[in-house]
Amino acid sequence: MNAVLKLTGYDKASEFLTTIVTVPVDLVPFAREVAGAPDDDPGVAGLYPLSVPSAEAIAAEAGLALDPDRFEAIAEDEWSRPSTV
Repeated sequence: MNAVLKLTGYDKASEFLTTIVTVPVDLVPFAREVAGAPDDDPGVAGLYPLSVPSAEAIAAEAGLALDPDRFEAIAEDEWSRPSTV
């Protein structure tokens, strides 16, 4: 099973979900490690709040636009919330 990992960003002032970015599949193992996902959660079914350095590391490695100084970042699987269009 290939996990699909997303970084979600919640505005620090309003706490609204404002950003959802997908981690490239080849970087999911790196992101799982940085996020601290345990080995018994291979599909990244949990929600993993990220520190600013962790969010910066994953975003930089994946080339994703995510400003962890502006957003509270969480690593989560694709099924944690409904898709938005």
